[in-house]
Amino acid sequence: MEKKAYFASIANLRVIAIMAIILNHAQIGIEADTHYSLMYLTYGQLSKFGSLLFMIISGFLFEKTVSKYTTEQLLYRKTTTILVPSLLFILPWIILNIGVLPFIGEQTAVINKSFIYSELYNIFFRSIYWFPINLFLILIINSFIRGRRSLKLLLIPAVLITVFYSVNIYYHWVPRRHNSAILAFFTFFFAGRLLHIYYPRVKTTIINVFRNLWLKVLFYGLIITLFVCAVFESYYIQQNVHGTDPNNILRMSNILYTMLFLIVLYGMRNKVDFTKYFADKTVFLIYLIHPYYLFLGKFISARIVKFEQLHTVDYIPAEIAYGAVIFILSVFSARVLLKNPIFNSVISGEIWAKRARVEATQISG
Repeated sequence: MEKKAYFASIANLRVIAIMAIILNHAQIGIEADTHYSLMYLTYGQLSKFGSLLFMIISGFLFEKTVSKYTTEQLLYRKTTTILVPSLLFILPWIILNIGVLPFIGEQTAVINKSFIYSELYNIFFRSIYWFPINLFLILIINSFIRGRRSLKLLLIPAVLITVFYSVNIYYHWVPRRHNSAILAFFTFFFAGRLLHIYYPRVKTTIINVFRNLWLKVLFYGLIITLFVCAVFESYYIQQNVHGTDPNNILRMSNILYTMLFLIVLYGMRNKVDFTKYFADKTVFLIYLIHPYYLFLGKFISARIVKFEQLHTVDYIPAEIAYGAVIFILSVFSARVLLKNPIFNSVISGEIWAKRARVEATQISG
């Protein structure tokens, strides 16, 4: 029973993470030169924890299973359960961006190697699909990393790399977008793995902190301070660092705020039980599906909503409703697809596992 409750807690946090990610993506009337009001940035900061939380949870779950498999088995499992499903949903975007959109409209693009490479890079490392691709690469590398000593040693350079990307937001030594900062997210994955190793100790520490009134007040005061710092860092970047996304999740203030806010989420993890609504793989599938609804929503809203250069709090009610609709449609689509036995076996990797077992039987026979 305790084990079931433990896994329900993790599932609940994953659902909270995907809700935050979709809400963060559900923006209306955004263009390249859009500016955000301070109050809108305050609202936007509320959902900036999603991707980092998802990465920490992934590391936590990975550490739970890493000792059960060989490196080769892990590579095979992550390829069939992460990369293959991701490519399945990315492929239509490749066809659309390279084979359809360039030929629509008055100005058609010249299809050459440079154009194709550019489009592929944009899809894999600049679109919303940067996350599953990044996660897959991190999982592959982590398949070779075993033992707490190795994790502790590697956490130090990982943190330094993350700090580098945080500072790079201001100096542009390398591309500044967080979705192209592949190495920056190892810190959070390693943190998730170490959290699993030291979970009993961490849990006891959190309980002791919240039992002490003064430590509890100090904790919440620190969270509020970091939240305010994160909002004003976004505003400062927007006003003073041109050509940079003020919502970059690798802002140092956002990272520090998120790490503390995760403790708050941990305390709320069992308030609502999402497990009966979200079967295994549903959350990952929701992430892969929701860009299609975002694309459709952007197409429709562009014909309804008049674009204004300053994005204010007036958009918030519509964006919350928009995000809720995208989430509901994505959940519904995921559940419908998973009811199909063939699709379910592809997404879960079971189809490849069965094939491998058949081939192994034929060889041994």
